[in-house]
Amino acid sequence: MENNLKVKVDVFIETFATLKKHYKWSVGDLSLRFIALVYVISNKSFKKDEFDDMVKYIKKNSGLFSYYRGHNMYSIASLLITKFDEPKEAFIKLKEYDEKMKERGFKKSSYLSIASYALLLTSEGDYIDERIERSMELYKGMKKNHFWLTGTDDYPIAILLSEKKENNDALISEIEHNYDTLHREGFSRSNGLQFLSHLLTFAPTKSVQMKAQKTRSIYDRLKQDKFHVSSTYYGILGFLSILGEHSEEAVEEVVEVVRYLKSNKNFKWTYKDMNVLAATAIVSNKYIEKLSQSNELLQTGIGISIETMIAAQTAALIAATSAAASANAATASAGS
Repeated sequence: MENNLKVKVDVFIETFATLKKHYKWSVGDLSLRFIALVYVISNKSFKKDEFDDMVKYIKKNSGLFSYYRGHNMYSIASLLITKFDEPKEAFIKLKEYDEKMKERGFKKSSYLSIASYALLLTSEGDYIDERIERSMELYKGMKKNHFWLTGTDDYPIAILLSEKKENNDALISEIEHNYDTLHREGFSRSNGLQFLSHLLTFAPTKSVQMKAQKTRSIYDRLKQDKFHVSSTYYGILGFLSILGEHSEEAVEEVVEVVRYLKSNKNFKWTYKDMNVLAATAIVSNKYIEKLSQSNELLQTGIGISIETMIAAQTAALIAATSAAASANAATASAGS
């Protein structure tokens, strides 16, 4: 592993350890891993006083039953601190965007906060209303094709897609073509596959078959090292695929990083899929920074949006984990 990459991974490990020390009784393990990841890929050091102050501000300015409370409060704090010089002002604007989106038909959910964050990062001024309107049209197009798969977890990606130059019908058609072609490559029809089909619209090549084959190749390479990527985490494959010609080199580095993470007690036994996601995010971000400097990613805008995509992926996992825990508890209660 190259030294710069190792330094990043070490900072991730250390930041997670610090977060776990201070917040393990109030924030879930997955959320803490995500927060550590946000700081690392944003090249910003974690400062407890600053973080606590922002969390307190969000809590004070959110209703008792707001989706900004709970674990989401900590995640949003990290996203705003790492991207904005005035994170408190950004939070107020975030809530304003929430209201605008709800007026256009978006429903209350933790994913709405991530969608508002995506909008905050990628748009400003009078263009906001147009983006929100287009995002809802895209969302309705997704739901028309996949009624049972499309839900509030698709809000963030709809916002990001609304920035693309292609018209809505062309985007929906490309997404559907991606979905069907990926399925023929052996990927199971699922919510995760839909998310992957959305991500691949940001890939440099427009050949759907080539994108699907590259994605399958990445999956097989990870599987070769016994890194199973479940359908919930198919987004990992998308993060690597959008790197185009750099994908093969990047996946080898992901394998190295995952092995390194597993040598640490905090990453050895639990959330193995999350290890792969974290490794993928750190490695992908390294390439995105390089490509952005050479203007190779200007057409996609993907660099500024990677935190949003990772947030959506992590939020989906937290929701799935919580649902499974609730189901297990209910089963245990019924059996006693």
